[in-house]
Amino acid sequence: MSRFINPWVDRGFKILFGQEVSKDLLIDFLNDLFAGERSITDLTFLNVELPSETNEGRGAVFDLKCKDSDGSVFIVEVQNAPQCYFYERGLYYLCRAVCEQDKRGAEWKFGFYPVYGIFLLNFKSGRADKLRTDIVLADKETGKQFSDKMQQIYLEMPFFKKEEDECKTPFEMWLYVLKNMDKLERMPFKAQKQLFAKLEEIAGIANMTKLERHEYDEALKVYRDSRNIVEYAEEKGKAEGKVEGKAEEKFAIAKNFKEKGTPTKLIAECTGLSEAEINNL
Repeated sequence: MSRFINPWVDRGFKILFGQEVSKDLLIDFLNDLFAGERSITDLTFLNVELPSETNEGRGAVFDLKCKDSDGSVFIVEVQNAPQCYFYERGLYYLCRAVCEQDKRGAEWKFGFYPVYGIFLLNFKSGRADKLRTDIVLADKETGKQFSDKMQQIYLEMPFFKKEEDECKTPFEMWLYVLKNMDKLERMPFKAQKQLFAKLEEIAGIANMTKLERHEYDEALKVYRDSRNIVEYAEEKGKAEGKVEGKAEEKFAIAKNFKEKGTPTKLIAECTGLSEAEINNL
């Protein structure tokens, strides 16, 4: 049995970073991520759901959403399964966070606060060949950043391959712990990062309340189903040299997991098929 929470499980991630008691962990992670670009001293958690503005429109739901004392908004998401247009989905999230700041009336001068999207991917997207991708608004010719109002940061964790003794920077320590936490017997780097002693306590499965443990176990089942779908799809797609496989392979994969009782929504997220297509199988 694992000693520590799996941070890639939805409920586990929110226990680690989405509570008032663990807010300083999130602040530390973000400050190490931005490495001097920003200095966050406090965060306020915000509603993670933005409803649609029309009956036909699409809302947005985030894992974590917060703002700092300067008003800047941070959206933090973990994603376990490849999805079509995930980078575009990240942009959509940020656009919604910008539009949410709109103030009615002719006097508003579009002086909105910066929005940042931090997306931790537990897979290779196929659109980058490196761990970290920063997307900003920049001049096409010069490459000079044009505005600091929107920034997307994608972390594709399979590209992080450092062992414990190879991690030198505070952010590398965070990445190592997040990637390996559910396999660790002890919390490393406590001598270098004092806050990791608190991380060790909060991440301990034995320290969960009864309700937290129940919610975590249910989310863990969903996570494992998701990973099984992805791994099955990868094996099926190897002959073609790509994860997605052919269209007929997607339907075969979906049918297989549908017969096992996997939730339709999860199958749709992992295969890229619509729920209607899956229901018709």
